Amino acid sequence: MPGREVNTYKKEQNMINNIHIQNFRGIKDCTIDDLKRINLLLGYNNCGKSSVLDALFLYTSSTNPRFAMTINWVRRYMHNGPDNMILNFYQLNPDATIHLNGIYDNETKRSVAIEYHEELSPTLQVPQNNVSAGNDKIYTLSMKTTIEHADKSTETYETAIQASSSHPENTVVKDAPKTYKETLHCIYQTASDPYHDNSQLYSVILKNKQEKFVIDILKEIEPNLKDIVLADGELLVDMGFDKRIPIQVLGDGIRKLLSLIISIYYCSNGILLVDEIDNGIHYKSMPVMWLALLKAAKEYNVQLFATTHNIDSLQTLCKVVEEKKDSLWEENIRVYTLRKTSDDTLKAIKSTYKQFNHLINQEIEIR
Repeated sequence: MPGREVNTYKKEQNMINNIHIQNFRGIKDCTIDDLKRINLLLGYNNCGKSSVLDALFLYTSSTNPRFAMTINWVRRYMHNGPDNMILNFYQLNPDATIHLNGIYDNETKRSVAIEYHEELSPTLQVPQNNVSAGNDKIYTLSMKTTIEHADKSTETYETAIQASSSHPENTVVKDAPKTYKETLHCIYQTASDPYHDNSQLYSVILKNKQEKFVIDILKEIEPNLKDIVLADGELLVDMGFDKRIPIQVLGDGIRKLLSLIISIYYCSNGILLVDEIDNGIHYKSMPVMWLALLKAAKEYNVQLFATTHNIDSLQTLCKVVEEKKDSLWEENIRVYTLRKTSDDTLKAIKSTYKQFNHLINQEIEIR
């Protein structure tokens, strides 16, 4: 996760209101409207849920061209170079420009176009040892971002990342101007993220004296937990023994929940993307997870996008919200069932909380 200082003050959040995705991976076209604070993405395996999260991440970080190349690294595909530049284009066709368009803060429009280009290098390659050097090619992955504000004023930024056929391991980056300040702050927690890699993030919580909020949540799962401290670069847990123990020896559930809460705090006033949000969480701990996420998202002004296909998790979310009887929670939950058509259009079937709750109670399949 990219490092940055946490905004600890309250402010009006820049929430994404809708997103339109074109020619991205297996998605030819997808529009998701009426996004709220909590947004769940459901659907069959390989229907495009994770790709939607990837597209949202690129949309929020469109002035950093490195992510257009490295977005696949989150799935441990750690490759670079020209051949990997076209992996995110629909049907691996680099002539099909990727478009990510949306509205955030109810009035600001952002349009992102990702394109691929090849051209001969302007540098002449001199043959060595009577062997022809051939024509060196330059491969460019460019991102053009246009932002239209409420007053109709616009900003356009063009960034790019380049590699050559002779040295594909070396890349040249054209960044956005230093005067540009990104207003959409986003953290992406993938299903393969290590749960224990939270030392740096937790140190910020300690510095701001916010650890009690985290500890109180974790005690709901592990009552013997006393506190969590940072020592020698690792998190140590007081479980009432003679010595503190490393967080890694605890179960997946408590480490996953710790990671989620830390991520929400760390992207205060921003956007959190979570793939397989309930992975590693036992069904008996799911009420704690959802209650903690709903409270933390509201407390720290975070918009959450998460994928799931766990029916226990969905039923638990309904129960938690129903017991809370808070109309604001109900109004700020949207559930989208993703269905891919024969022409690779990804349909997002929206359910409000009341509709979603009715479907769950009637045991109607919506995943």
